[in-house]
Amino acid sequence: MRKFTLVVLALLASACSAITPAQMRLPQSLADQSARMPVEGIGGWRSGRFRTGPYIGNYDRSEERLAFFFDTLIRNSGHSSFVIEGPGISSNIEAECRMRERVLDFGIVEFTPRRMAYRCEFTAAGRSMPARFELQEVRSGLGGMLNRRERRGEIALGGETVQIRSVHKLVGSPIEMANPIGYVFEQYGQPVGAVEVNGSPVIYLGQRNDEGLSRTITIGAMALAIFWDPANSALAD
Repeated sequence: MRKFTLVVLALLASACSAITPAQMRLPQSLADQSARMPVEGIGGWRSGRFRTGPYIGNYDRSEERLAFFFDTLIRNSGHSSFVIEGPGISSNIEAECRMRERVLDFGIVEFTPRRMAYRCEFTAAGRSMPARFELQEVRSGLGGMLNRRERRGEIALGGETVQIRSVHKLVGSPIEMANPIGYVFEQYGQPVGAVEVNGSPVIYLGQRNDEGLSRTITIGAMALAIFWDPANSALAD
């Protein structure tokens, strides 16, 4: 009996080791020649230190869910902040970010009178700087009909402006996720970077030799990497 149990455990361990987390499908240009930078230090913790490529820093985050009128009206909110140092940053850059969302839940039908909005303000060495980051939920077209939680946004920093869109497609699968598995950064309609947020975050830089653009993408990617999206929140469980 003991031998049989050991065999079963060995088979289960082998099967589990063969399972790999779902991966986001990158635009082909990024899949072919982007620099891959895993983000170390970000898991399920509220705060800690991170490192990605030549960038280092620390972060802090929280989330809150309040329900009113017999759980019909739900207010989701969150806060995240981080400090980052690295190439193209003279001392450090601090980011203060907030998320807001309002939901009406009638059981069978759910409405979002105030869609998810996530915004960051930046300072450098304690002084305000002309930069912005914003991300909002959009519901339109087929994705909206299928309740796919698409996000669109933009980051502008240091003379670089980059658009952001959520990714829902998986590598090697026709299935699309309802919630974002990552984000692509685009400039002039072309992908220049990405961040995968499923599991341990990974940043992809399309033009690593462009210090200013790489800095802007990395800062935007970190804002997304530490973001506790209400679409994935466990507070409702």
